[in-house]
Amino acid sequence: MIARGGYRYVRCGVCGAVYVSPMPTAAEIAAIYEDPAYFAGDEDLGYRDYAAMHRALAPHFRRRLRALDAQRPGRGWLLDVGCADGYFLELARADGWAVAGVEPSPAMAAAVARRLGVPVARSLDELPALLFDAITMWEVLEHLPDPVAAMRGLWERLRPGGVLMLSTPNAGHWQAVRSPERWRGYRPPAHLVLFTAEALRLALQRAGFAPCWIRKVGFLPPLPKALQRLTAPLERRLADGSARPWILARGLWWAARQIGGVWWRAGGSSEDVFATLEALACRPA
Repeated sequence: MIARGGYRYVRCGVCGAVYVSPMPTAAEIAAIYEDPAYFAGDEDLGYRDYAAMHRALAPHFRRRLRALDAQRPGRGWLLDVGCADGYFLELARADGWAVAGVEPSPAMAAAVARRLGVPVARSLDELPALLFDAITMWEVLEHLPDPVAAMRGLWERLRPGGVLMLSTPNAGHWQAVRSPERWRGYRPPAHLVLFTAEALRLALQRAGFAPCWIRKVGFLPPLPKALQRLTAPLERRLADGSARPWILARGLWWAARQIGGVWWRAGGSSEDVFATLEALACRPA
């Protein structure tokens, strides 16, 4: 059991998934995203400045688009669930996709629809009755009180042969298991259910999907204590997009992670050192 901010996380002894117990009410959850500070100011639950993170998000979004394009080279309609300020929608449209979004923040949803001129709804039920070729969810699954039910709803909005691609924090990461006080994934009541790779595979199957692959990304090994203290401010600035100069900061953090990797391997540890899970799954044709 892990206590954080008056909430309690419990880990499943079978699949390793972690979930808040008891679960917050629907009204409590909705209030988080109705507050404009979630995307600009609330670092405990949300983001200091989501727009400033575009520089950090861009390489991940472009890599994920390449994976989608390999699976669906003909493009088609793409729905981004939890689209925030629409940055991924912009990149996907430039890549040849027709796009739409779902965003529970009313202010953000209206701003994205106005700026991009694309359909953006507060919930899946508010979208037109359209079937999609691809649905994406970047760091959204952990915010849902019933992720399997939510993914079943997405399955129904996909064409046969369509794909779901998502990312979510890895609850098997060494920090989540050994140093929970340091792991950023524990952020109640925003983060409600957190997955290991096995738990994510089971959830996708229960929702009706055929998982094509689940992979671990975001190499984040333990660092020697002195190096960890030195690089902690840099890690925070890279995460929120405020690091300057950006290329030098990325290079320094990459070097620190390589040193950490050597130190971790030398110790013979078998701990999981990847911070994020990515998955691509298909609705069977």
